[in-house]
Amino acid sequence: MQIESAIHSGVPFTLRMADGREYHVPHPDYISLSPKGTFVTVYDDEERFFVLPLLTMTGLASTVAKQEDTAGRNTPDA
Repeated sequence: MQIESAIHSGVPFTLRMADGREYHVPHPDYISLSPKGTFVTVYDDEERFFVLPLLTMTGLASTVAKQEDTAGRNTPDA
């Protein structure tokens, strides 16, 4: 499952939902997956939480900025 891979990678990411809302996940501690994998709970810095059904998720994007190294390849910021 793509969401599990994103969580376990430890790389910050953003969830995009069908209603256009986006939820930033800066660290794996800010998200939990339900036991059956049908929804996630995302927390913000103020400890508010959002329960999101995965059926309404339309995208998942890494929020780590890329930069070009000296060979011209894209590499994540350090």
